[in-house]
Amino acid sequence: MLRALILATLLLAATGRIAPAGAGLPEDAAPLTPASPVAPATARGALVWLHGSYDAATDPRPADPDWLAPLLARGYDLWHFDRPTRPDPLAEGGARLLHGLAALRHGGYRRIVVAGFSRGAFIALPALARPDLADAVAAISPAAHGRREDRKPAALAAFAEPLRAAQAMRFAFVMLRDDPWDPGPDARAAMARQSAPGRAGLLLLLDRPAGIDGHMGSFEPAFTRRFAACLAAFLDATAGPDACAGR
Repeated sequence: MLRALILATLLLAATGRIAPAGAGLPEDAAPLTPASPVAPATARGALVWLHGSYDAATDPRPADPDWLAPLLARGYDLWHFDRPTRPDPLAEGGARLLHGLAALRHGGYRRIVVAGFSRGAFIALPALARPDLADAVAAISPAAHGRREDRKPAALAAFAEPLRAAQAMRFAFVMLRDDPWDPGPDARAAMARQSAPGRAGLLLLLDRPAGIDGHMGSFEPAFTRRFAACLAAFLDATAGPDACAGR
C-alpha cells in the first residue's frame, strides 16, 4: 500500500477521526471515491487526486505519488477521481469532476484541494474557475494531446482557456525538464505567470527545476524529498508562493 495512505491512516487513528465503513460519506460524489477513511466534519479537508491516463476497463489504478503524504498528514482525506473506460474526453471529465467536488463540499468538507498528473492535471484545471468548490489546484506535468507537432497549438490553447477563467484560489503548476509530452514549456510558463497578476500570491510555479527530468519525474524520490513539504504548505494555505524557492 502507498506509504502516504499508511501515514494518513495512522494519523486518523491517532486523532480518532476514522469513520465506520460507509459512514459520513458525501452522497452522490461520483466519480469520486474515498481512498482513505473519511470524516468530513473533522478532517482538515479533502484531497482529490486525478491519475494520469489509463484504461479503467483493463488496467489497475496507477499508484499515487509519494509527494501527497505530507498533505495527507495534515489531516486531509484522500479521494480518487475514477476514470471511465476509453474514450476519456477532457470536457466531460472536467464536468464530472465539478459534480463530485460539489458533493464533497455539500458533504461538509471545509477545504478541498484538487491535484492531478498528466491527463488528470488537465481534467483538474476547470476547478480553477470554481472557488466555491475548491480552495487550491495542483497541475503536475499536464498533458492530454499527444506528442505530434501539429497538435501542440491545440494543446496550448486548451491549457490557456482554464487559466483565463481562473478565479482567486491557489494554483501550483509543475513543469519538469525534457518532458516529451509538454507542448511548449516556455509558452505555458508565460501563460501561468500572465494569469497571476489578478491573483497576487496565489501562483506557485515550479518551472523545470534542475535534477528532476521527464514526464514521470514527479514520482521520483528526489521530487518528494525536495518539493513534497513545500507543496503541501502552499496548497494548505500555510505558506506563500515562494514556499519551494531555492529547493
